[in-house]
Amino acid sequence: MSNNNDISAKLNFFSHTVDGSAPCIDASYTLTEPIPSFIPASTDVIIHNMRGQENKFDLDTHGFEVHKYNGQVNNEFDNGDEQQRIYYEELADLLKKRLNASRVIVFNHVFRYRGPSRAIDLCDSNHKSPAIHPHVDFDGPGVYLKLKEVVGEEEAKKLTRNRFQLINIWRPIGSNIITRNPLTLCDYRSLDLENDIHLTEVRGSPITYSVFTISHNAQNTQKWYYLNEMRSDELLVFKMFDSDPNVAQFCPHTGFINDHVPMNDIQQISLEARCFVFYGQ
Repeated sequence: MSNNNDISAKLNFFSHTVDGSAPCIDASYTLTEPIPSFIPASTDVIIHNMRGQENKFDLDTHGFEVHKYNGQVNNEFDNGDEQQRIYYEELADLLKKRLNASRVIVFNHVFRYRGPSRAIDLCDSNHKSPAIHPHVDFDGPGVYLKLKEVVGEEEAKKLTRNRFQLINIWRPIGSNIITRNPLTLCDYRSLDLENDIHLTEVRGSPITYSVFTISHNAQNTQKWYYLNEMRSDELLVFKMFDSDPNVAQFCPHTGFINDHVPMNDIQQISLEARCFVFYGQ
């Protein structure tokens, strides 16, 4: 699946740690960029444009899909305000309908700024710069830990008796399209699961304890996708975890610099929300 708007871009893959120890990332919010303990291998990859074939992608097959957003939240909101409540509700409804899920808990969101990056003293756990390393936000045990944090141990035991998932919903917000640091997603089927996925400890993050960082494979089989000139009425829905072992488990993703568009200082903001999805409750 490709079209003539495919582009070449550099992605900062995991290569190796300086001293051969297990990789880790310092993600204290005082840093605009999380600092890895490894040397990134900046590698040119082809990134396929999904524009015009948005409906060909499927969560259980590829690990991601594209949706329309026709809700009412189009500007930044503060923690705990009415707009946040409405937005979380809209996303829960969308996932319930699309996945036939019985319950959805949206537990976190992050605004990310490009054009001008956000000043360090204005960054916190809900306001950041785009991530620039291919990664998956949680490993399996980390998902259980996070769920226990969100709902308590008893409830977590109940909720995990049936299939459950952790899903991210990403979209531009505000009136400006995203050109500068778009999001790219990797087709789960194109990964070499033995060799491309590296468990990485995260320090100082309120969100997660461990992530998967991604290395580029020698066979160059990975297939990366993006949606060019994404607008605020479009959503990327992608997996971070699925307890069903027979489907796409997760979706590596990263922001990348698109050198094929003119640089500008127009503020471009994205909003991502992390959602637990439960079945048969």
